[in-house]
Amino acid sequence: MPLNFFRIFCSISVAFILLQRSEGSALSIFEQKKYKKLTDGQGLYSSKDDVEILGVDNFKHEIYGNERAFLVEFYNSWCGFCQRFAPSWKALATDVKEWKGLVGIGAVDCSDDVNNPLCRDFEIMSYPTIKYFHENYQEGPKNLGKVIQAGSDMNEHRQKLIEIIQREQYEGRGKMFPSLFPYNNPNVNLLFDDAPKNAKYAFLIFQNPSSFLAQEIALDFNKIKDVVVRYTFNNNSELMNALQVSTIPALVSIGRDSSVQTLTSSESREAYSTAIRQFLKSKHIIVPGKVHEQAPVEKWVDSKVPDMKEFMQEREREALKEKVKKMGDVIFQMDLETVLRYSLKHEVGNSKEITGEKLKALSDYINILERHFPFGKYGQLFLKEIKNHISQKTFIHGSEIRKMVEDAEREERQVFSTPQKWLACKGSKTTYRGYPCGLWKMFHYLTVNAADYSGIKGDNPKIVLEAMHGYIKHFFGCAECSKHFQQMADRRKIFEVSSWDDSILWLWSAHNEVNKRLSGDETEDPDYPKYQFPSDKRCPRCHNKDHSWNIPEVLLYLKHMYSSINVRYIGSDTRILHLGLNGESSYNSSESSLFKTIDVGLCFILYVASFLLLVILIRMFLKRGYRKKIYSHDLLGKV
Repeated sequence: MPLNFFRIFCSISVAFILLQRSEGSALSIFEQKKYKKLTDGQGLYSSKDDVEILGVDNFKHEIYGNERAFLVEFYNSWCGFCQRFAPSWKALATDVKEWKGLVGIGAVDCSDDVNNPLCRDFEIMSYPTIKYFHENYQEGPKNLGKVIQAGSDMNEHRQKLIEIIQREQYEGRGKMFPSLFPYNNPNVNLLFDDAPKNAKYAFLIFQNPSSFLAQEIALDFNKIKDVVVRYTFNNNSELMNALQVSTIPALVSIGRDSSVQTLTSSESREAYSTAIRQFLKSKHIIVPGKVHEQAPVEKWVDSKVPDMKEFMQEREREALKEKVKKMGDVIFQMDLETVLRYSLKHEVGNSKEITGEKLKALSDYINILERHFPFGKYGQLFLKEIKNHISQKTFIHGSEIRKMVEDAEREERQVFSTPQKWLACKGSKTTYRGYPCGLWKMFHYLTVNAADYSGIKGDNPKIVLEAMHGYIKHFFGCAECSKHFQQMADRRKIFEVSSWDDSILWLWSAHNEVNKRLSGDETEDPDYPKYQFPSDKRCPRCHNKDHSWNIPEVLLYLKHMYSSINVRYIGSDTRILHLGLNGESSYNSSESSLFKTIDVGLCFILYVASFLLLVILIRMFLKRGYRKKIYSHDLLGKV
């Protein structure tokens, strides 16, 4: 038996060590779960959609005792039908956005474990399930909402919603909605009877009984208290004759003074909306918002199931973007490393020959990076390699630097802790933000940290600004931008800065000047408009009551924002940043990875050996069987 255990033990140990050495086991559990939290609980809808996301945390607050009604989809995000259905539900929410104050379009993700009790309580047995909850809905064991048959497309969803509202009004509810009853009187005398007292005009729509056009228009204009929208059918011939309506459909305006004007006989919702807006504008009544536009209609049952991998990747990107925005004025290691790599690989790396003043500018730039860039141990060694490489030559080729960076990007070098991607500097399109944003952030960081660490040593307080000026003059790819910066630097007397605090403030002031000049420019990212930094919202103390800057507070804010303790590590492998703190061998030791593997393997072997030893002892104990119980008199002798 011990021999068999020994054989098993050896087999497991060898297999484990081979697994550790295998190049096929690329993804660790840590890597697989790294970004999972970014997509948890997101489902098929996001904050970008007009669908209101409901769940166990807000469902009761939104549904019970609310003055508006709700049409809610209960779905499972991995259900193929739900994936096909979602675009039509989003389209409905956008289409009836003007009705939001009366009825909400919501969704509950039943695949989210947190929402399981909610979906169970409302007896959701299939997906998607649509339920209507009328206004002032009350909680109770039998109050589970009214199940509604889903339409085949966005138009049918909207029509079914209107049918629900009409039925609610017939049953005495839905009083917050405009009246959706047909106007059956043969004259217009009663049109204003149920209208608000301040309603000046009524719009009467003649339509076929199968049409929902008038109901849609009435709900579209529900916020305009100056008007009332009603409809009648084409069988109300007496009223048609009285108003001289000869074609169906038709839109007629009627004033409280009984003035009548035929506006249009079109069949589209957009045409009716435009006609009403133009009429009201002529009466000096402005309707906010835009004319309703018909969204493309596709039957969801015929649509293809979305690519869920692509969907989840997009959702991950959106969730990360929102998370970064909420974090406020912080800097990210990923942006700093990405701008450094681009700077050295592309801008410096694309220079054919670097000599004289240009080489001096590169040397100053690398010197600042080597002293103050937030790298780990091997990153600092990498920058020192470049520094030493430059110092030994009177000229170099840019390709030499590019090759050094590419070599440093090898995983075993453990120089870079992040992929080469933008995080806070990511624009809404690839043509926006990116490298210029990252370069500003990096030099802000360098001015603040040079002041922290070099100020006490009496170094030149212009050292970062001089390095920045030299870099932008000789390496920055945008020639016009470089020219503007140099002109601004001369005008603002960059070389006369005399203190560390002034160097920080000089760069801040220069950056705001550039922001002001580029605000509204075609190069500005519409999702990230340029403003004078920091904003009043981010730093109220930085702004005086007369809208001038409180400079001491601005300086404190900058020192905090761009300090090393304010760097965030989303997407960074912090193990690389902290390598070497325990005296580990350097990256170029060929045996290091083997010894690390053996170390892990030995830990595993010891664990298995301990387990097997425990099993052997238990079996040996059980084999000894029952032993006679020992009493005290057996030990002490009989008295």
